[in-house]
Amino acid sequence: MISPADTDSFLSDDGRVEVVFDLEELSETDISLVIRAAVAALDSEQFDGPDHLTVMITDDERIRALNREFKGEDEITDVLSFNADGEVSSTVDDSGDDEWPDFTSSDEVESNRLGDIAISLPQVLRQAAENGKQADRELAMLTIHGVFHLLGYDHAELDEEKVMFGKTDAVLAKIFED
Repeated sequence: MISPADTDSFLSDDGRVEVVFDLEELSETDISLVIRAAVAALDSEQFDGPDHLTVMITDDERIRALNREFKGEDEITDVLSFNADGEVSSTVDDSGDDEWPDFTSSDEVESNRLGDIAISLPQVLRQAAENGKQADRELAMLTIHGVFHLLGYDHAELDEEKVMFGKTDAVLAKIFED
């Protein structure tokens, strides 16, 4: 678990999205982009339910440790979503014995808490370079992807993948339409 002493924290204007990071530096542009992407994903799904989340931007070592602890996969990944009910993403075989990490720096427990997302910034940069994409688009896409997992979407089956990635692309296009 990351304590507030280990991180810096930023909150969206509406208070629904908090960005924390344990890196030495994270640009204000990246923080703003993560907040905009998460809020846009939440706003795209007009539902009644929990809508507060924390996005932690971290390094490869931390994301690998989380992936190992909660998914049993000892490798670096790009994004993990932790539902407030204790499940990691929607594809995890979770025994429920592990306590999920709470990345929020707030002392206040929220009844409208949707969950947490962890993103490895070094992995974002590698993937963007490998795929010929801009790093900011990759960061926004992974943020949106993580939010959709928290909202119950999955991509294990082809029909689920089409829906989830279609929604992700639509939100991403709105963010970068300027």
